Amino acid sequence: MRYLWLPLVVLLAIGGCKGGSKDASGDKLPLTRLNVFALEEIRSSGFEGAVLREFAKKHNCEVQLTLFPDQSSLLEALHREENRGRADLALGIDNSFALSDSLLSVFEPASELKLEQLNHDIIRDEQRRIVPYAYSNLAIIYNEDIFPDPPQSFGELQDARFYSQLAVCDPQTTGLGRNTLFWTRAIFGEAGYEQLWQSLRKNVRKVFDSPAAALEGLKSGDCGLMLGFISTPAWIEELNQSEKRFKYSVPKEGSFQYVEYAGLCKNATNSAEAVKLVQFLIDPDVQRQMMYQLGLLPVNARTGLPVRFASIPLSSYTLNRRLDKDTVREGLPRWLDAWYRIFVLRLGL
Repeated sequence: MRYLWLPLVVLLAIGGCKGGSKDASGDKLPLTRLNVFALEEIRSSGFEGAVLREFAKKHNCEVQLTLFPDQSSLLEALHREENRGRADLALGIDNSFALSDSLLSVFEPASELKLEQLNHDIIRDEQRRIVPYAYSNLAIIYNEDIFPDPPQSFGELQDARFYSQLAVCDPQTTGLGRNTLFWTRAIFGEAGYEQLWQSLRKNVRKVFDSPAAALEGLKSGDCGLMLGFISTPAWIEELNQSEKRFKYSVPKEGSFQYVEYAGLCKNATNSAEAVKLVQFLIDPDVQRQMMYQLGLLPVNARTGLPVRFASIPLSSYTLNRRLDKDTVREGLPRWLDAWYRIFVLRLGL
């Protein structure tokens, strides 16, 4: 692993109190505390303030966050022996890291969760150790001002007219990057995925350490295209109605589904409150925040969609089923090594 994890621990008593004892100043103290391991994106996106603060207020609970810069460092922390029992819940786990890691061993099933309203197309763990709260399908996101005639396939994406224009995320540390790598492996197979990336490397402007950084590269005009979420153009326009430059193109080869999960940690000191938070996350009203804060689609099928999100095809031809856990566990070291050789050793990106 190229990056050492360096968690940023922030202790927050967020939300008000509806009872219980008081401190020396007379302020009410929360009745319970919930320890959450999460990605830094939970704070930077506004998700913490819009969602976790509301949960804390509603349930008279202090939410204590331990934040990590990327998926790799979060997973490493969850596996470390000294962290056993420190976390009640993990937020920001995605399907590609869950598929390729012995991740489920650190989570407990929660049979009491009510998941009947979830979209049946969402990839889920039937034992409910990890529970989806947001998702999006992958697509080519492009700046229409730069490319009014966007690529319609991975074959076209290799064209010289896209030279040094493509933003991609690092599959070694980011969920979007790893899902993108899996996407190409699912389409082109073991014999063809590396050849595809060899052909695409001339068109890759930069490999980014986070989806947010890649999106900034697209918005600034440094990059004209990005392998990202189909929901991103709708999100950008929803936040700024005059911003209509960005569109999506689903390659004719098919798409790939990205899912974010909450994981219920083993040896949790407050598992009951963790279950409440997960149930809160998939409530239709709270699910609207997945669009506005994360730029992803809600997993609850009963969530009302703003007009721009409503125009997105909620179901696409996705290729996730072409990769099972055994294939991923066996092939991932080889796939990441090929990526490293192409984009780090040769290009230094």
